[in-house]
Amino acid sequence: MRRCRTDRDLARGRRAAVGVRAAGGSALQAAFAHIEATFSPAMRHSTFKDRVAALIRAGAGHPEAWTRYRRLAERHPVANLETAIILAERMRRAELEARANAIHTWGHCSRPRLALMVLDELRLILRMVRRYAPSRYPSLIATVLGADIASRGRAIISVEAAE
Repeated sequence: MRRCRTDRDLARGRRAAVGVRAAGGSALQAAFAHIEATFSPAMRHSTFKDRVAALIRAGAGHPEAWTRYRRLAERHPVANLETAIILAERMRRAELEARANAIHTWGHCSRPRLALMVLDELRLILRMVRRYAPSRYPSLIATVLGADIASRGRAIISVEAAE
């Protein structure tokens, strides 16, 4: 999946460069067009989708998923999928507003980007669950909350192995 998206992004860049050259542009202009088209917002979306797909493939019990979403599941215990989606949307909107207020007040934002990334990922995952497997939501939450013992055991083993 990732390879296909990457190939599509590179092909989009090549097409832009060929278009500039065909219109009589210089090699430098073609190179700029290639770079601009390749690393456009579509590339950012492709990377985001690949990251979310990898998290979904890994499952709710995976240490990365457990680390990213356990605190949210503990702080906001929601038994209903629709309520969880609404809550994730509100939290994301509140984070965006807080970032905008910080920029307005201070001229820059010192808020960590990770919180917004996690909320974006969670929003997409919940929407995918709603579309493809809404009946699995309670088991996913239980897995994220119940993976505590297994993940701590793995973390202890990996720390001991590192030493």
